[in-house]
Formats: sequence, C-alpha cells, structure tokens
Amino acid sequence: MLKIVCEEFLDEMATVYKSREYGILVTVNPDSNRSGNPYFKFYNADNYNKATKIIRVLFKKADYIVHSDSKELWELNSKEKKLLIKVLNEPSQYYSDITTWQAAKFDWNREYLEEPLRLDKYLKGEYDELYKDNPGYVSSYLKMPDYMNL
Repeated sequence: MLKIVCEEFLDEMATVYKSREYGILVTVNPDSNRSGNPYFKFYNADNYNKATKIIRVLFKKADYIVHSDSKELWELNSKEKKLLIKVLNEPSQYYSDITTWQAAKFDWNREYLEEPLRLDKYLKGEYDELYKDNPGYVSSYLKMPDYMNL
C-alpha cells in the first residue's frame, strides 16, 4: 500500500492549483500507459485524501473522462463550472507570469512526456512542432474550451 501511494504522489502527480478558500484542488496525473485524451483532475477539496468527488476534464474540448476511481464522479453544476473557469484564468500559484490554465498544460506535458521541458520554450511554442503527432501532447497555443458546456 505504501508503495502505491508513493508512486502516485511522488512520481506521477503534479498539483497545479490548491485552495482552502474554495475547497478545491487541480492536478495533472498522466498515465504513461494511455495515449491521447489529455486531461486534468478537479477535486472538491484542497487535499486528495479529503476529496469525495473528482472530475477528469479534457484539455482539448469541453468534456470529461469517466474513469474508475474510489471517488464519486462529479458532474459540475453551473456555480462549480464558473469556479473552475475562474481558477484556470487566475495567475498560477507555482509559476510567475502565467495562468493556471497554462501551468496545467505545461505540467501535463512535462509529466506525460517524461521530458525535462523548459517553460520558456513551451510558452514560445518550440515543442509544438516536435510533438504535433503525439495525441497526448497539449499545444502551448491551445485555447481553453468553454467549460460551461461540460
């Protein structure tokens, strides 16, 4: 049990946004065995262990992935969708001068590709051509879908 927990949190999960005030957590946790459909996770608590609900939201379109998990599938209401959009548009808590949306895309790629990507090069689109045929890569220029349509 301890080994699984350590692998999950130390090697494979990147926290993108955490808020006690809003009671939410946003992470990227790519599975290197899956290809395509890149997504981030949105939790109803600021800590994975306290969360009772989770939704895996696709980067490339306003949709979500149903995945087996111990947490209840969370179908967002209008207020929760607005909060998600607000959080993604806020300045990143972990990188200066970019939004949480940009940080989520960058962290996804860094974790998924298992490559030492540089943020400055990513933001300039320097990796977009290199990984354009990789269905799991999220372009630096990808605009946020209208998540009100989830």
